[in-house]
Amino acid sequence: MPVRFEINEGMLRVLQSFDFPTVYLDHWAIRRFSSSEEEGRRFVRALKSSGGALVVAHTNFAEITGPTDARHARETARLFEAVLPNVYFAMFDVQQAINQEKQLRDIKIRLKAPPDMELLVAVGRDRTDDFQPFTLANIIEAIAKNRERLGAIWHESNQALADRINELRRDPEMVGQVKNFAAHPAHVPTLAVMQGLLRPAFLDETFSIDRNDAGDIHHATLSIVYCDFVLLDGKWEAMHERMKRRFTELGLTIRTAAVFSARRQGVIRFLEALEASASPASIKDGYPDNRQ
Repeated sequence: MPVRFEINEGMLRVLQSFDFPTVYLDHWAIRRFSSSEEEGRRFVRALKSSGGALVVAHTNFAEITGPTDARHARETARLFEAVLPNVYFAMFDVQQAINQEKQLRDIKIRLKAPPDMELLVAVGRDRTDDFQPFTLANIIEAIAKNRERLGAIWHESNQALADRINELRRDPEMVGQVKNFAAHPAHVPTLAVMQGLLRPAFLDETFSIDRNDAGDIHHATLSIVYCDFVLLDGKWEAMHERMKRRFTELGLTIRTAAVFSARRQGVIRFLEALEASASPASIKDGYPDNRQ
């Protein structure tokens, strides 16, 4: 079970494990599953039947600050409550992921996403009773109440990142380096995938990077590297496809998630793939991933 309490040496501890298949949902996908009773029920049933985990990161909570309708936060909370305890709290920080991947290790063993221990502990402390040991409703409610202040911080951070990327895109020397770059480090997949995903932004002058795209970079990169099935915006699905073609041309073998979007009935295909997934094994210290 991904999130659970255990008694160890007389102390109650909250733990989590990274259980396959791991799933990540962009905010629009969370909204879709939380507002559609039929699709939401189908998603929860498929996830729990597979024994997998929904990967939840700070970006999921940050994006709750967007919609002004309080109903959206309530529906999101209900979806997460239905998924619990099949949740893994991840720290979607690119540098932290790169640091763990650079450690001496057997690259055949698939790493778990860096955990967000502070969020895990906060959820553990917010337990309601013995019959419902975990809840995310209170955290989501608190974020929704402070949406204007938190939203301003989120937007400012994303705009700063977008401005920096666009500044680099205007540098001819940087563009030349990106065009000819082929030394993607397969043993550091987060770095390789981020390089591959952003390559079109440097080679296509008509490509746009706004603050929303900047906010997507962390969760798109890390969900693609660490998860099995992800639902992202169509823009990132297309960039993932271009990246995979580029890696094939370079002879690189880097495992990535199956990426879907709302395009071409992607939500239905995502649900069908999740339903068809084999019973997963659990990663604790590391689990050999022999799937193609």
